[in-house]
Amino acid sequence: MTTSINISPTTMTAGTHLLVYYAVDRVGNIHNIKQLQVVKQIDFATLPVTSYYGINNNDRILTTKKYPNNYPNSNPPSVPFPNQLPVATRFQDIKDMNLNVIRINMYWEGYRWYKSQGQARIFLDRLKEIADTADSLGLGILYNVMHQWNISSVLYASSTKTNRGAGFPEEALQPLGLVRLPDSYISNQPIDGSSDVEKAPVNIFWKNFVNNYNITIGGVTKPIWQHIWDDYFKDVVMTTKDRLSTIGYELMNEPFGGTSNVTATHFDGMGRYYSYISQKIRELTSTKKIFFAELLTFNFSGVGGKGKGSARTIPKDANGNIINGIVFTMNRYGQEGFTSNTIATFDEIQPVMYSYNIPIAITEWNNQSQSNIEITLTGMKNYLQEMKSRGYGWFFFNYDPNFPWTIKDSNYNDKWNSSRTITFRQMLYDVKKQVYS
Repeated sequence: MTTSINISPTTMTAGTHLLVYYAVDRVGNIHNIKQLQVVKQIDFATLPVTSYYGINNNDRILTTKKYPNNYPNSNPPSVPFPNQLPVATRFQDIKDMNLNVIRINMYWEGYRWYKSQGQARIFLDRLKEIADTADSLGLGILYNVMHQWNISSVLYASSTKTNRGAGFPEEALQPLGLVRLPDSYISNQPIDGSSDVEKAPVNIFWKNFVNNYNITIGGVTKPIWQHIWDDYFKDVVMTTKDRLSTIGYELMNEPFGGTSNVTATHFDGMGRYYSYISQKIRELTSTKKIFFAELLTFNFSGVGGKGKGSARTIPKDANGNIINGIVFTMNRYGQEGFTSNTIATFDEIQPVMYSYNIPIAITEWNNQSQSNIEITLTGMKNYLQEMKSRGYGWFFFNYDPNFPWTIKDSNYNDKWNSSRTITFRQMLYDVKKQVYS
């Protein structure tokens, strides 16, 4: 009796499939004999970056912020998306869009909040659920462990004081004098009311961050990089490192965003942070990819251009050798395609990274904002054709119900302009099929 069957699914996509056995009797009748689930598994860390076609996803647990936008009228924490569908439903929807990878954005301050309440398992169990679901569906996951936007929810993101930042816990800002609640500082405005840009929280924070200043968490004082790893990053890696769906880990999102007067010292310092965390990751896994990001400042000097400056941030081991399995990332937004300035940046950075055999991924792309041009089929095609021609992997921003210009699950309206007859989801599906057919 045959108890197994050997198939070679060279054209089968990753994930779970139904294998149906049929038999034909002597008079030609077809009988359904047996049904089996067949799982084709892929180690996504081994795939070339050029084969990553994906999207960002903000999960409500992993993107918890401590301070709500209208704090103190609302008590902590700020947990977004009350109607967000389950992980399995969202991921199946993304797979049905013919995408194969997801960038999961996570906030250290969210994990800190759960830990402070003795509920770290809530955060880690969601990571396990994401990994389980991705394994079963044949999707790859990039864990964007240190996602930040305007540093922390302890700061306002703009002078309107209607939104707060996200990412770092308040313990990281306290030694720098940046915590002033409830009337918080604004991330890009000098804290002393002067016109000195160096007194803005974005400059104070990032220029101290690269010097690895001391912070205190849970009564323990040590350098911030060590706290990031010991308090948070290590737990994420330990929870996900053995999964085939795990592509790897992103070390920081948009460092130095909004800063001024950035110098070679700051590029070098960010390189030391990248090297420190990369070495820690390599102690736990030798195969998962490590993604390190461009310094998102357009006000810098003394590095010989953005390409040479970015080369100073390449993660290295203790002997000064380049860490294996690294990927350089950029986030870029345009208007119906990448801007001429972005193309010039690509042209400057790409040959430098490729000279070190370091692939490139665009980890966020879309039109600039909801106040500008709503992305169209033509615009999406322009983005994808440019990235394909350069061999970049990519992650569209975003699968997230919070913003009107993003792809949403079925609990939210996926149309910004009510007169439009096609959803962003369908647009991306159609254009990706055209460009990568």
